[in-house]
Amino acid sequence: MKIIVLMGGESAERRVSLTSGEAVARALADQGHDVHKMDLIDPVRIAPAKVALFQEEVGEKPPDLDDLPRFTPRRLASLMETLDRQKPDVVFPMLHGGMGEDGHLQAALEMVGLPFVGSGSLASALAMHKPKAKALFRSVGVPTPDELILTADDTAESAEKKINTAFGFPAALKPDSSGSAVGLFILQDAKGLDEALSTITHLHQHVLVERFIPGKELTVTILGEEALPPIEIRPHGGVYDYLSKYTKGHTEYLCPAPLDDTVTQQLQEYGLKAHQALGCRHYSRVDFRMPEGGDLYCLEVNTIPGMTSTSLVPKAAKAVGVSFEQLVDKLAKMALP
Repeated sequence: MKIIVLMGGESAERRVSLTSGEAVARALADQGHDVHKMDLIDPVRIAPAKVALFQEEVGEKPPDLDDLPRFTPRRLASLMETLDRQKPDVVFPMLHGGMGEDGHLQAALEMVGLPFVGSGSLASALAMHKPKAKALFRSVGVPTPDELILTADDTAESAEKKINTAFGFPAALKPDSSGSAVGLFILQDAKGLDEALSTITHLHQHVLVERFIPGKELTVTILGEEALPPIEIRPHGGVYDYLSKYTKGHTEYLCPAPLDDTVTQQLQEYGLKAHQALGCRHYSRVDFRMPEGGDLYCLEVNTIPGMTSTSLVPKAAKAVGVSFEQLVDKLAKMALP
């Protein structure tokens, strides 16, 4: 197949996307496909899979938004013109966050009839908007932590009052539409609310506050309509933040997760239900917390999970005998009409 991998973009997850995109492009080329790649912010430039144009390291912290390019309507128009000229059999978006994952790009591809890997525009938008996703989880019986929404108008004092009224501390604060743990704060008390609110509202207009669930960090990959073996994530620093996600040696991954069969089955069932409730397709990664006692709480569904050397979806696939090259080949074929 002729495949174009889309990567980069304008979100705070740009470096992760570049790393994922390079890995996917090389693996697809190794499977014999005619593969090219494009950065969303430079949509007139197209490069063969094995020409490494992007040397950026993921780094220990996300880039500042003020240092990032912007994906303008003109760039979107240029992207669609380039894709129309290239006439790929399949487009493989490897974009994390921003317009590349929130449904905008997917809607444009749908409008021009280009087959692409991953969820469609509606599922992408629902998954990215965490409060709406959580409402859908509840509608199909998938537990999720209690939450409330704060805005840029909230002060530390008003936020503290709202959190204490709703469920109290400890609490997890993050943008209501983001990923890669960008802007994530775990607060044991009201100390630190000023910094959390300032940082998050710089990233996004709304702040999602959830009752923090202590215990195990777990994730389930959905491939097609199958839930793969769950993974337990043990960050050495205690919190699975950006540093722990993308820096080798900072996190231990156990796959399959050391859980009893009943919990494993329930985790996989909830993961598939969450995936289906949003209308996702091809693949996703569903994240959970499990406190002592075995209760499970779904945090979110990632419609374009990372494909870096520390990423979780390739680890889950490997556990069932599917190599990274076979995984991306399978995904590309799923997108064919």
